[in-house]
Amino acid sequence: MKIAFFGTPEPSAKLLQALLQESEIQVQFVVTNPDRPKGRSKTLVPSPVKEVALAANLPVFQYESIKKEKEEALQNLAKFDAELYVVFAYGSILPKEIFSYPKFGSINLHGSILPDLRGASPVQTSLWKGYTKSGISIQYLGEKMDEGDIIAIQEVDVDLEDDTGTLMEKITQAGIQRLIPFLKGPRTSPFAASPQDHSKATYCTKIQAEDRVLDVKLSAIEIHNRIRALSPDLGGYCRFRDKRMVLWKTRPVDFSETPIQPGKLKRMDKKALLLQCGDGRFLEILSVQPENKNRMTVADFMNGFRISDEDRFE
Repeated sequence: MKIAFFGTPEPSAKLLQALLQESEIQVQFVVTNPDRPKGRSKTLVPSPVKEVALAANLPVFQYESIKKEKEEALQNLAKFDAELYVVFAYGSILPKEIFSYPKFGSINLHGSILPDLRGASPVQTSLWKGYTKSGISIQYLGEKMDEGDIIAIQEVDVDLEDDTGTLMEKITQAGIQRLIPFLKGPRTSPFAASPQDHSKATYCTKIQAEDRVLDVKLSAIEIHNRIRALSPDLGGYCRFRDKRMVLWKTRPVDFSETPIQPGKLKRMDKKALLLQCGDGRFLEILSVQPENKNRMTVADFMNGFRISDEDRFE
């Protein structure tokens, strides 16, 4: 099948790489977000998808707003005879004139079991909410976000130690395994698809800066879920000795204590540090980043800051 690919971040690049390895799938061109400035030098850096596309000598199109630039986009896309557009984490909503242009329309790989968690952050939100199962949906694009008919779904187990990075990898691999068979070989009609039950829809939004602030009065599992939803890229933070402390990784432990003192730190040995939460239960702290310091193990943190049972996170 002749396709075009729309995507931007690293998971999208992995899917594109997998598609390029299939002789029965012809990727004709790629659409991705514009190069973005990075680091102190503000050097423009291409998206991971663009890097893969250029290495494969594919035509690459970039639009600051494909909705506002749809006439130019249509002129460019009309130069090719792609039968289907494949979208995974492109980062912009495609206008109808674009997604309906190819012969078989456009399909999207979404990181949840729709209609649950429509929106921009399904993987992070599934962790934030403490899901034990998530998955992928392959759906047709429609005029409203994530409301298109479902072609296929695939469940994915969510482990207690998963963070956004590891769960996104599971989602991406499930998407690759489920999507590629649909795209192999010739096709004479659209994919069979079923409408969503819109009455069961739930929604999620992008993670905001204020979502990173951790409330130590929450239960241990709530705090753990928030930290893993925010990691490995953002992390959640609280205060320690009047400075910001980013928590990158924690582990629930079968330990509780009274009286309840949310934020209390408890040394177990030279390498283990527990944090008491609002329900009296403890989390083991595994990785932290004190303000103006690099990310470090809890053992290095305990040694460098001489942590005692009098210390606390706030």
